[in-house]
Amino acid sequence: MRGLAFVALLFAAATAACGHRPSFHDPAQPIEVRAGSEFELSLQSNHSTGYEWVLMDSAALGPLRLVAKHYAIPRRNRGRNGAGGTERWIFSAPSAGSAVISLAYKRPWETIPPADSARFRVSVR
Repeated sequence: MRGLAFVALLFAAATAACGHRPSFHDPAQPIEVRAGSEFELSLQSNHSTGYEWVLMDSAALGPLRLVAKHYAIPRRNRGRNGAGGTERWIFSAPSAGSAVISLAYKRPWETIPPADSARFRVSVR
C-alpha cells in the first residue's frame, strides 16, 4: 500500500513540475482551485473576424491575477483563411477567496452588444 501512495505522490509531483494546469471551458460549472495554483479558461474564438474575448470586470477577479492570454489556431487549420482557434486565459490564484470572471466575445472597437458572453464563478480554497 505504501508503494502505491509513493507512486501517486511521484505522479502528482511530476504533473506539477511539467506545468500542468487545469483547464475549464464551461461557464455553467463552478471552478474550485487551491490557493497558490494556476488554471486556464479555454474558449473558442476566431480572431480573423475581429472578434476576441474581452475581460469585462477586472474588479470582480478578487484574489485572481491574470497571468497571460494566448490565441492559437490548430496546426491542421493553419493556412486556411478564416480558420478559428482557441483563446486560453491563464490565471493565478495566490490567495483564498471567490471571484467572477466575466468575458464578452466582441470586436473591441464596437459599442454594440457582444456576440457572446461567459461568466465563470471561481472559489479559491
